[in-house]
Parts: sequence; C-alpha cells; structure tokens
Amino acid sequence: MICKSEGIVLRTLRHQDTNLIAVVYTREYGLQRFMLKAFRTARARSRYSYFQPLSIVDLVFTHREHRDLQQVTESRLAVPMLDIQVHPVKLSLGLTVLEVFADTVQETEPQAELYDFLKGVITSLDLAESRMVQIFIWYLLHLTRFLGFLPHDMDPGARFASFEVQSGLFRPSTHTTDEAAGVLRRMLYSKLEPMPAPDGCQQVMFGAETKRLVIRTLFDYYRHHIEGFRYPQTIKVFAEVFGT
Repeated sequence: MICKSEGIVLRTLRHQDTNLIAVVYTREYGLQRFMLKAFRTARARSRYSYFQPLSIVDLVFTHREHRDLQQVTESRLAVPMLDIQVHPVKLSLGLTVLEVFADTVQETEPQAELYDFLKGVITSLDLAESRMVQIFIWYLLHLTRFLGFLPHDMDPGARFASFEVQSGLFRPSTHTTDEAAGVLRRMLYSKLEPMPAPDGCQQVMFGAETKRLVIRTLFDYYRHHIEGFRYPQTIKVFAEVFGT
C-alpha cells in the first residue's frame, strides 16, 4: 500500500555500511521505521541529508503489514528549519524534547493532536530568539496531558499554591507560593505563542536557580507517574555544557 504523510524525524541509526534507519513519528500513521538504502552514496546524500532528528518531512512510502521497516519512495522537507539543528541551545533542548517523547509515548497508533503538539514545540523552538527554556518547560508540562497525568489546580483563583509531585495537585496555600509551583502554575494556563503574546509561555519569567528547580520538579513528577522513567541523557549534556 502506498501511503503519504508528514512526519517528524525522532532519531536515525546506521545500518550496515551504507544504509540508514529513520524512526519517524508520522501524523497519519503514527510511529514508523524506515530503511533508507545506500544513503552514503553521492546520489542519495542530497536526498536524505534532511533525515536528521528534528526534521519535519513529507513522505511517500510503501507500507507492508507485519514489516518493521518500511520503504521510502519519495521525500522532501515539509518545514525548512532556520537553525534548530545547529544552534547549540536549541539543538540540545530539541533533542531532549525528542528523547522524552520517545521514552514516554508508547502508542504507535496515529494521534493527530499529539503530532501537532510536538510539531508546534519544535517549530516554536526553531523560531525563538530568546527564552527557549520556557518553551521546553511548557512542553514537559503539557505533554503530561497526552500521557494521562496533567496537573490539576484545585483552586485557580487562589493567590498562593504549592505543588505535590505525588498527586499532581496544586494546593492552595495561605502564605506563599513555592518558586516551582508559581512557574508551573503560570505555565499551566499559558499558550505556546511567540512573544509578545501576553498569555504566551515565553512571558513567564524566572531566574537561573528557579529554572533548575522547575526542571528537576518536572522530572521528579515524571518519575512518580511513569515507571522506569530516566533522566534524559541529552539534558545532562546540556547541563554540563551550559551550566544549567
């Protein structure tokens, strides 16, 4: 069967000397694995040069039931990227986005809303000129909606709140809001919109220490709700290089 779909390249693996296996999350057919033959030959290099993680591509492929690897017959870039694949901060955050996605999203069936969510995060990172970590934190928080454990605010009108990683609840507080809870609560109600949108996630401001606290809190939250969840290797590299 000949199939067409847009897809996001999650990762690629070398196979033998000249072949490449690309793991792609497609909008129409969910998670797919493709064999790209002879990609290292001169003729094929230009065709497959954009099969890098974070690429968004249009694909035509032959789909055969009960086969792990499908064959691409046509491919082209669907969304040309500006610099997410070369900018050190964007690339590190983008690869962590993909790593968390691959480690937590278990369904192989298509889910258009989830695809559009991931595509929106990647394109927003690519276009961002600053405050990229806000997009990353927003992604970690709102991905939980698709994973089934989006935090719940018990009293949206409360001035102060605390966040419980075990229950996923923002509980009203009579005195003060802890720093992580304050940021996450604002992110919960913000949108993935570029600046200067007043309700966009990039408008949520915080310092370096709060950033580290919020990211640790989110990963602790994932560990409480996903058995075997591990701290992403790509964010470890990012922390070592950029001191975050």
